[in-house]
Amino acid sequence: MLWRDRVLAPLLVVSLAVAGFFALDLGSPREKMLLCWVVAPLTDLALFVLSRQVWRRAELARPNRRFWRAMGAAGLIFAAGDITQLVYVLIHPDRDEFAFFPVQSVLGVLGVVLVCGVALFHPSQKWSRGTRIRVVLDAAIVNTAVGVLIWVLLTRSGMANAGPAGYLSAFFGCGVVLCGGFLAVKIGMSGSSPIVMRAAVPIVISTAVQAIGNALLPTDNIDGFIYPSLLVLGPCLLMVASPRLQLLEIRAGRAGRIKPDAAPGRRYSSLPYLGTVLCAIALVVTLLTQGLGLSAWGALAGLLLNVALVVVRQMLALAENNGLLDRLDESLAEIRRRERRQEALLRHASEITTIVRTDGVVTYLNPAVERIIGGSLHDYVGRHLLNLMHPGDAPRIDAELAGVFATPGAKRHIEMRVQHDDDSWRWLSAVAVNLVEEPGIGGIVINARDVTEERELRERLRFQAGHDALTGLANRRLFTDRISGAGTAEVAVLLVDLNGFKQINDTYGHATGDAVLRHVAGQLLACTGADDLAARLGGDEFAVLAGAGAEEAERIADRLRGALAVPAEIGGQKLTVGASIGVAAGPADQPDNLLHVADLRMYADKQRSRESVR
Repeated sequence: MLWRDRVLAPLLVVSLAVAGFFALDLGSPREKMLLCWVVAPLTDLALFVLSRQVWRRAELARPNRRFWRAMGAAGLIFAAGDITQLVYVLIHPDRDEFAFFPVQSVLGVLGVVLVCGVALFHPSQKWSRGTRIRVVLDAAIVNTAVGVLIWVLLTRSGMANAGPAGYLSAFFGCGVVLCGGFLAVKIGMSGSSPIVMRAAVPIVISTAVQAIGNALLPTDNIDGFIYPSLLVLGPCLLMVASPRLQLLEIRAGRAGRIKPDAAPGRRYSSLPYLGTVLCAIALVVTLLTQGLGLSAWGALAGLLLNVALVVVRQMLALAENNGLLDRLDESLAEIRRRERRQEALLRHASEITTIVRTDGVVTYLNPAVERIIGGSLHDYVGRHLLNLMHPGDAPRIDAELAGVFATPGAKRHIEMRVQHDDDSWRWLSAVAVNLVEEPGIGGIVINARDVTEERELRERLRFQAGHDALTGLANRRLFTDRISGAGTAEVAVLLVDLNGFKQINDTYGHATGDAVLRHVAGQLLACTGADDLAARLGGDEFAVLAGAGAEEAERIADRLRGALAVPAEIGGQKLTVGASIGVAAGPADQPDNLLHVADLRMYADKQRSRESVR
């Protein structure tokens, strides 16, 4: 709170005390005059000290630092003038009227000129030719109003008795008003200012009060010591608050630096029109107080000139507006062309683009979804993302996207199944990116493409790499990899070798031989369970990796012998296929030894079969 500030709070208390002293008409006239010229230099020195605190801030831009140095220097100049005035009052104890010592007036002018000069040369943003013309017209309108005010002040009744000193004071007040008009145009319309609005208000008010006071004091309109003293002390006390307010804004990070990419000054300002209102008010007041005389005719001429400048300014604004409207029409046409192009690209895109809120609800889908997975946009927009997926994928996708939904900028690749319009399930490969903080999106963007055929091709290639093309059983590579994958666990294997297969091939041909191999593969699958792996190792040699151990392997062998002993219709022939089977069990980390033992037992079984035939 400003009223709690360690500088502004005491300043407010002092201001109220001084105002109360004069408002209650306390003390003698000389005491009032002494109080005025004691407080004034103290406030000037305070202005220097507080301005010094501002320009010593490291984050302050160089042009802004230059302005506040000028403010501090002006405070010292004002202090010198007010101290001179105090000395003048002290050495003239018999003076019973409020009057300015010439040195004080000259130093006051120098201080104001210094601040105005630095402010006028404060860097502005780059202006176009039209902007420069507009600013010149605005300056002419404002200063026409200032000129009318100066004319009315200098030609009013009462100035005839002011004398040279009074005219000097009045000219000083008018000069302050004129400088204030220039500064208002320079700083208020340029888009660049060394002072924030909160800190500028006390300066504007104090400048206006000082100017009016200097213009009115030399006349008979204001006499005594109360009002003249307040017109002197009011601006001084107000001016002290300005650097403190600026410093507070700098500490809060709201002022101090000139931004190179700042937006240009506003195209519209009410300041010129306020100047026209000021001209009209000055004319009305002059007519009411002095009648139709020299002051009124001058105010009327100034008002007419001001209105003419406003008309020119409006015509320029209309011309600029027409140009802006033309460019706006071109821009809108270009935007429409881009929208149509973007819509066509999105409709014929090979990817589905989706925007999902952080609660998982779909808010946007491009028309490509209708072509890729069927249906219409209304079937998907407004539904929860997980409800559009395969139930088996939803928990996994929910877990994978949890980090993306929680972290802006996060990115994740996912694969999921969605139901096609023909009730089939299509695989989509998607990339999800959190763009919640991106203007115009505010959600999770998911770009997905159909990879169903790619996945099917990969699965076929993976199946072919590990399976026998004729029988569909696992091949030797997959069989040995599965054994190695068991680590050090105990496993059981069966090796199966067909008896008399060469004779079948030689007698009935290779087609019948292939049919026999497929028949054996079918019987092998029928005799094994879900935990067993049946494989064709090559030629007429088969194998089984029993998942339940050696006892289950023996049972599989018995079931297979019984199944193959039954004659079957194979290749148009009634054939019985014999097989020799060897079973071995042992640790999986010694696959070669395990297969060797099974091979020996298979040949032993084959030998027994031959002897039984004899």
